[in-house]
Amino acid sequence: MIMIGKIKFSPECGMAVAERYGSTPAVPDFMSIKGPYIRSSIGAGISTLSIYEFNDDRADEAVEYLQKRYASFAEIKGATSTVEEWLGVGVALQLLQETHSVTAALEAISFRI
Repeated sequence: MIMIGKIKFSPECGMAVAERYGSTPAVPDFMSIKGPYIRSSIGAGISTLSIYEFNDDRADEAVEYLQKRYASFAEIKGATSTVEEWLGVGVALQLLQETHSVTAALEAISFRI
């Protein structure tokens, strides 16, 4: 399973975000992380994106960990954060084959976040 974490912040709070990254607990052993990747623009501010991968059977633990992790960044004035659950295309295609309906496939998906 994949979850994507995003943080958006202004340059003024960049140091606070950097310090928070330095004090954030390590990712649990059952999870791998790609990133964080960073992007900035004068008008939109600074954004980070991290991709978390783990086995489906650990999803509840992963959600709990990621919600806590990203809530700590949202506490910083000028920063916002989100965590999103994503499906692989293979899973989505399998659901379409089973249901023969985009609507039914979407109804079969119960995202935690």
